[in-house]
Amino acid sequence: MKDVLDLRFIIGAFFLAVGILLLLSSFLIHFNVEGGQSIDRDSGIVFIIFGLLMLAMWKFGKKGEQ
Repeated sequence: MKDVLDLRFIIGAFFLAVGILLLLSSFLIHFNVEGGQSIDRDSGIVFIIFGLLMLAMWKFGKKGEQ
């Protein structure tokens, strides 16, 4: 249970969930964008990458001394 309360896990899970929601909303909700690109899709991909990076740091990172 202590490992789940590590901030790397909490931050990674949050950014992964928000990134998935942004990515799904960019495909399901169509807005008329002048440039032809949706900021939701781009930021969703960045959020997912950051969330996966944080989860990888939580899984394979060095644990603090206790």
